[in-house]
Amino acid sequence: MKRLPFFFLLVLLLPLLLQAQPLSQPVLALGADTTYLPARGAMTLLRDPNGSMTPAQALLASGWRKLPNSVSEGYTADVVWLRLEINRTADAPRDWVLRFTNALLDDVRFYRQDADGVWTPLHSGEDVGRANWLMDERGVVLPIRVKNPGPETWLVRLKTKNAMATDLEIWTSIAFNDFSRREYLYYGLYFGCYLLLILFHTLFWRMTGEALSGWYLLYVWFNAMNEVMTVALPQQLFNMPVTISDPLLGLSICISLTVGAHFSSLQLELPTLWPRFSKAVSFGTAMASAAGCALVLSGRYPDGMILVQILALLLIVGFIGMSLWLLTRGYRPARFFLLAFGIFYAGVIISFMRNLGWVPFNFWTGHASAIGAFLHMLLMSLRLNLRYNGLRRDKEMAQSEMVRAVRQLNDGLEHQVAKRTVALQQEIARRELLELELRDALEVERRTREEQKDFVAMVSHEFRTPLAIINTTAQQIAKNLDAVREKTLVRCQNLRNAAQRMAALVDEYLTADRMDTGIAAFRPERCDLGALIDGVLDEWPHERVQRSLQALPPQFVCDKGLLRVALRNLLTNADRHAPEGRPILVHAGVQDSGDIRIAVCNEGPPIADDEVPRLFQKYFRGRIAQHLPGAGLGLYLVQRIATMHAGEVKLENAGHHGTLIFSLLLPERNGLSGAAQPAAS
Repeated sequence: MKRLPFFFLLVLLLPLLLQAQPLSQPVLALGADTTYLPARGAMTLLRDPNGSMTPAQALLASGWRKLPNSVSEGYTADVVWLRLEINRTADAPRDWVLRFTNALLDDVRFYRQDADGVWTPLHSGEDVGRANWLMDERGVVLPIRVKNPGPETWLVRLKTKNAMATDLEIWTSIAFNDFSRREYLYYGLYFGCYLLLILFHTLFWRMTGEALSGWYLLYVWFNAMNEVMTVALPQQLFNMPVTISDPLLGLSICISLTVGAHFSSLQLELPTLWPRFSKAVSFGTAMASAAGCALVLSGRYPDGMILVQILALLLIVGFIGMSLWLLTRGYRPARFFLLAFGIFYAGVIISFMRNLGWVPFNFWTGHASAIGAFLHMLLMSLRLNLRYNGLRRDKEMAQSEMVRAVRQLNDGLEHQVAKRTVALQQEIARRELLELELRDALEVERRTREEQKDFVAMVSHEFRTPLAIINTTAQQIAKNLDAVREKTLVRCQNLRNAAQRMAALVDEYLTADRMDTGIAAFRPERCDLGALIDGVLDEWPHERVQRSLQALPPQFVCDKGLLRVALRNLLTNADRHAPEGRPILVHAGVQDSGDIRIAVCNEGPPIADDEVPRLFQKYFRGRIAQHLPGAGLGLYLVQRIATMHAGEVKLENAGHHGTLIFSLLLPERNGLSGAAQPAAS
């Protein structure tokens, strides 16, 4: 917790540290192999306060300055001119697309000279009306045909009431179409998650009726509204004019200030801790939101946005500082607040500073708010669900205890009428029994709490290593973009390996949790067992995993998904402990009894005798595995899956003779055929 201030400082400085370096070549070369070309670092900018310059006048003006990165001029009433030098080779395509990453630009005009030296314009932007746009996209996209090879100058005239922050990108038509499809898929998934979140918490709020759930629903709604309006998806889908979209976005941002401040106070439990201060914060933010709404509706949109965003920055700094101060005094709600809201606040601060022109516009500053908000919403949803489950369990336990106490009291009264002395002794005995039960329950609760703490510590440790690999490798790639291809491929492979490791960890944890809670359904069906085993073994290099498969029944009844998990875990366990360069042997066949035996053999250090009885316990990791990755769930899952199939898993050889052998035994007549009606393979 003492390192949290440094964490927030690092998050705020990350976009500055990772921003792209300016291009060393000011001329953008359109070649035959070019499919995508960012203009970042190759643009010069000219401010036109009166907006009266013609393209020829702007080109000859003396106020041009080189942009080291993207356009990031904040909220400005000036017209901004951009100049790009283009050089098309003779073998390059003729049709190109110029894309502006900011979807909320009001007036965009593109100029280039024709053969007679006349500046021909292309006009787009929110003020033009989306029905008149040259391409039906969520942001401004201009089709450009470059007929003649050689150098030429492009001029872009920008004016907007929103933040003047954007990147310019040059695409070939085919590459842009592919990118556009991927982008809409991404936004569909992203806002689909938001929609599911809103629907879930609407039902959750209707079910619980809690004020906190209602405020969180409003909080999620306005955050989703701000995000979807900022990327201009409703504007494109409903052909929404700027006279409606900009006021709607402005009002949503203003109102979200009040909702966010009040919800933050509730999460910190300020109404209980400092009731007067909490009311003052809610009242002050409500007044500021009302002032911002009035400015937006009166046509002073930039003034309203600057007011609200500066106030939001001050509130964020205040809440973070207050949480850190409370944390030093042992205030428990401040811990989760700093985690969940710290991520969100960092993204909002970066976005607001980008809008105000204080930090450059790049990928990280452009998506900081969306990334932070989505992670924040997931954490808050998890928090509310856990809180409600805890309250529900407490209520059920209280009701159960009350019913049991009433019954005991009635029994005691009846016995007192018949025989007072005997009834008194029985009551004492019952109370002693209750005390023992309570002690046992407290002991179970203590053990469960310790197990959860160990589990959380273990998960944190296991995830930290691949995350560190991903972070370090990403920084290496970003710092050395011109590295040789082989080194870049090695770094990319490191990223993939770390991501696969994290995916495997998540699969283990989720599979174990679902099986323990009964969420995972057991779905037996007929399958070709040999093909199933071959499919799992094909996921490993042939030199690492060698197989010896006898004829296996093609109509075996099992849960294919769970059986794959069991086989993968056996192979993963063997791979962790087998020496480098030594193969893992997999034998599968039908025994004389008709049962199917799948054995995984590997060389490795022997397992201690005192550890053998605990190998299949949940979270158990032996002394050999302490310095190896893993969560202690693999063999536990294998045992659970084997039991579901009426089989068993056992250690046939503990490695005292140089070889470890784990075998999975599945009865051919495992009792599943009568319990399920699987479809024939």
